[in-house]
Amino acid sequence: MPENPELLLVFGTSADPFHLGHASLVVQAVKELAIRGQRTRQVVIMPIFRHHNILDNVKRSLPPTYQHRFDICQLFTEQIAADLGALVADVRVSDLERRLVEGTSRPNFTVETLTALRESVDPALELAFLLGADTFAGEKPSFQNWLQSDRLLQLATLVISPRKGFEPNQEFLYKLRGQGARLVYLENLDVPEIASSTLRARLEAGEPAEALVMDGWITQPVADYIQQHNLVDIWRKIDVSQPAQTVAEPLLPSDNLETRVGKLMYQRKLTLGLAESCTGGLISHRVTNVPGSSDVFVGAVVSYAYEAKVKLLGVQWDTLKAYGAVSAEVVLEMARGIRQALGTDLGLSVSCIAGPGGATPVKPVGTSWCGLSTPEGDSAHHFLLQGSRVEVKEQLAENALKVLLEYLEHHPGLNSPAA
Repeated sequence: MPENPELLLVFGTSADPFHLGHASLVVQAVKELAIRGQRTRQVVIMPIFRHHNILDNVKRSLPPTYQHRFDICQLFTEQIAADLGALVADVRVSDLERRLVEGTSRPNFTVETLTALRESVDPALELAFLLGADTFAGEKPSFQNWLQSDRLLQLATLVISPRKGFEPNQEFLYKLRGQGARLVYLENLDVPEIASSTLRARLEAGEPAEALVMDGWITQPVADYIQQHNLVDIWRKIDVSQPAQTVAEPLLPSDNLETRVGKLMYQRKLTLGLAESCTGGLISHRVTNVPGSSDVFVGAVVSYAYEAKVKLLGVQWDTLKAYGAVSAEVVLEMARGIRQALGTDLGLSVSCIAGPGGATPVKPVGTSWCGLSTPEGDSAHHFLLQGSRVEVKEQLAENALKVLLEYLEHHPGLNSPAA
């Protein structure tokens, strides 16, 4: 590829709906890139077909409105092209994200979209992906949790636009550049602050679409489209339905252990099998409380008795006799056994003396072990817990999820071989 190749600028957006703030962002980004000596040959607006945040507390469904969102994006292409003039050869809207997942239950992921796009366009063009500074803000930028973020860095230059209230983590950007990432921060852009959700809310509250035209939020052709297709009624039905769904299915705190584990595993297409003993399925219960857990959690075995550990998990009798069920040796065989039996990427196991009986001088009540089997090796973790029988079980479930989360966070490059 030439030293300073022409760009194909990709703008991925929910476009619910696309508005003049989006259009202004694209135009200003292309102009700023040109000032910096990087010419954009083509702009591709990429409406998201299905969000990847299945495990997030976001309930707005995008596929039902996709064609309308796509059509409104189309209405902006001529204006964007006119504003850019000779700076670009082509501005278009792509339905690639729909073609990639339509007919399946799979969501869209940026890495898969850009991979498919890379294979279909002029190899002389460099892909540039336009995204907001919020993706790189904070102590733990969300970009590090994106599916195959390392692959993304190889696929495209990341063009970062400023967002009010979000300052990119410069240390994180420095780290990415050290990994060979091509980053361009367009800190001088002055994009109108328009939110699609606020736009919809104004219309749903009864404001005429022409009022948004007067305010510079949408164009007249878009206002006409909204009225002709009764989009306000469609949006109102979708937006109003969400609180009822939240009441029927209480959402978990976004920072609890099972949700964090589920998100990381889902993003990396990893699968989990559980082998529980004293917890009696408590960890499985917590994992399956997370919406979308079926994409991560394959199954579990509650092997309470010695015989169940031997028959279902392949634990050796000699190991049980030599070390007892509550031991590092046994939980390691349980973790390996469940991983092999279910064919999962990761296997997690637990065993404990929950009390009040079963204790010995060497193994008092609260003695607990957790085993983790992974593609990179196996480990056993010991805990001495306090409290009632129920409290010991709950604490062990919590600690086991912590073991799993810490492993995932310390192995960011681990992905399923099938990913």
